[in-house]
Amino acid sequence: ITHNGGHIHEAISTQPWSGEANVHVSIVNWSKVEPVSYYLDNHQVSQINSSLKPTLDVSQSPRLKANLSQCFQGVIPVGKGFLVSEKQVDEWIKQEPKNTDVLKLFSMGANLAKNPHGKPERWIIDFNDMSLEDASEYKLPFEHIKVNVKPEREINRMKVRRENWWKMGSNASIMREYIVKKSFYFAVPEVSKWAVFVPCPCDWLPGNKTKVVASDDYYILGILLSNIHRTWMHTQKSTLKADIAYTHNTCFETFPFPQTPSQELVKKIRKTAGELHEYRSQQMEKKQWGITKLYNQFFNEPSSQLYQLHQKLDKLVMEAYHFQADDDILEKLLTLNLELAEKEKRGETVIGPWSPYS
Repeated sequence: ITHNGGHIHEAISTQPWSGEANVHVSIVNWSKVEPVSYYLDNHQVSQINSSLKPTLDVSQSPRLKANLSQCFQGVIPVGKGFLVSEKQVDEWIKQEPKNTDVLKLFSMGANLAKNPHGKPERWIIDFNDMSLEDASEYKLPFEHIKVNVKPEREINRMKVRRENWWKMGSNASIMREYIVKKSFYFAVPEVSKWAVFVPCPCDWLPGNKTKVVASDDYYILGILLSNIHRTWMHTQKSTLKADIAYTHNTCFETFPFPQTPSQELVKKIRKTAGELHEYRSQQMEKKQWGITKLYNQFFNEPSSQLYQLHQKLDKLVMEAYHFQADDDILEKLLTLNLELAEKEKRGETVIGPWSPYS
């Protein structure tokens, strides 16, 4: 509508459906003629963008080449039989220690949000890109897949999934290639209240309900945890319910990273993000809380260390962008996004999710 000359003049961004289905819906009214007034969620506003927000419309901001192949969706098993219990894992390893090669903790959105440190509680059989012959050498896991996955795969409409029944349906090969080079990676639930990135060990296999950033630099974590990234993310996210739907192509690949931060600022952001990670880890361990509960309790409490560390981080990241306190953050980010896209078209270098001094 908005990209073809239409105007959204009245909308309800989200509300529970009045019928029996347990879903949320949006209601939109639009016109070809420019309206005199705009109403969003029964309040008069100056504009309504295509994300049903009263802010600048950034939905057409181009994806930046510098950000491509840096943020990924995890694997999609396509077969419940890939998932196994911890008890089963322990038994298989006890019988044959080499089975540890193909048994991994499976990280999805729920554990990242609810468990201390985001630790997964589920396990998955992962033969990655092994040949049938190599996979069959892990006898117990292989037989489990043969019995519990193969029959389902044999009727799958996709030939590649029928023929490669012992492998994941979507293997996220590029993601694996990138994170294997790192000490750890950063992950965020695809859908959550806070969309807070957490560092994860590389031996946690990310599932499709997570988004993975292939970086182990706390400077990048600092940028992703900052108010500047949250501002962009909130504008690009899905509008339904209060949760944030973090997508790699809209929230991450369009996001302009700082281009000319000083080396000193990069170090300060890296150090502060590390302090924030240590604080969160200690609190989650002590209280046995997940990251969502921690942020629910303390993020909006000015006296809390969580609040104060985020404020400190936000100030540093603002300096890295050379933004002022009274700037319209969204407008500045959109301008920077468009500038960087033009630079890429001219073949000029653009800084993506990495330190300019690494």
